Amino acid sequence: MPQALKILLVDDSRVARLTLKHLIKECGQEVEIQEAANADEALDLVKEHTFDKALIDYNMPGRDGIELASEIQKIQPDLALVLVTANVQDAIQERAAQQGMKFLGKPVTQEQLNQLINS
Repeated sequence: MPQALKILLVDDSRVARLTLKHLIKECGQEVEIQEAANADEALDLVKEHTFDKALIDYNMPGRDGIELASEIQKIQPDLALVLVTANVQDAIQERAAQQGMKFLGKPVTQEQLNQLINS
């Protein structure tokens, strides 16, 4: 039996987390999803659990998703990080790429998530 893919969702919007969670579950893979509403919650989860992928919102209170990704990489350097945001400015995409993050613009489609989850 294949092991479930462990995914961390980080977004201050509960609705955005619910939407992503639903789309991820439709990808056809067994998944275990943990949710965090802010960077501090995400860091606590990363310290306690090992994840395969993390989908992180850019605009959050306290620090942005790219700053959070940098902190996460210090704890779990092999974790695949994805920035998920409606803010599709080139500068943000470049910062995400420099941090080694993939980039998904909101609204995220089922097809985009299928490719991400199944890769």
